[in-house]
Amino acid sequence: MKTTTIDALSRRTVLGALAAGAGVIAAPALLRADTVPQVRCATATPGFTTVFYDVIRDRKLDQKHGFALGEPVLNASIGTLFNDFVAGSSDVIIASWDPVLTRYQGGVPCRLLCTLMTADMIGVIAAKGGPKSIADLKGKIIAAPQQSGVYRMTRAMIKDIAGEDIESIAQVQNADNPAQGVTLVIADRADAAVAWEPMISNGMQKRSDLGVIFSAGHAFRDKIGSDLPYFCVNVRQEILAANPGLAQKLNAAFADAVALIDGEFDTIAAQYAPRTKIDVETLKIARASGAFKLA
Repeated sequence: MKTTTIDALSRRTVLGALAAGAGVIAAPALLRADTVPQVRCATATPGFTTVFYDVIRDRKLDQKHGFALGEPVLNASIGTLFNDFVAGSSDVIIASWDPVLTRYQGGVPCRLLCTLMTADMIGVIAAKGGPKSIADLKGKIIAAPQQSGVYRMTRAMIKDIAGEDIESIAQVQNADNPAQGVTLVIADRADAAVAWEPMISNGMQKRSDLGVIFSAGHAFRDKIGSDLPYFCVNVRQEILAANPGLAQKLNAAFADAVALIDGEFDTIAAQYAPRTKIDVETLKIARASGAFKLA
């Protein structure tokens, strides 16, 4: 597995032409401590994305590639994650690409560095006695993290594929994160939820009659014929401008991390399950389901 460096969103992400591909580059000699770029990072919690940072730090991939990655800030609110990135409080965030694109178009100096995971992990879930399809969502309550790119992308895909705007046919209730939406369905306080792995598998472990009634990855593949890379690494332009070559170093470190996670998934899942706030067996189930794919 490897990451792919792109200056703008690629054709694979539907929005542009592939600008440049980059694999792992040879590691430079370690720099003196006072010249190594200090990189501040953040992501949302609960979820698996902190593991990419943790593997880079614990396996010293940042040192290998000539930068220092700080302790990741874990945000329970997706809105806070993006607001801090826009304000410049974080140099790097792992998140979906579409809200970052929106902020870039609004003047935020940022760049999509590389993709990590595919949209197969994203879906609309419901209980067995609830809606069975998108058409059944009419008049229902849907829990969703409305500030997330996942929600906006899923809403757009449903409108394009099924011809239904879920905000017109249903009541959408905001959730701070995907785990909260799943919890609302489990508690019968919502009829369906827009969520992603491993929170979907976690919900299924807690309530066995939960199921996916719409898969973003499957829907895109059925229509376009290819995978849709989704969660990605996004970086502020200021730190790249101040540190020539940092983009390649970051990309190489994340490529190494993806390869390690892909090759040692069970061991790494067991080690970092507490950080994800998801139990290790659920992480393994999500992986085995095929919905938890590294890009």
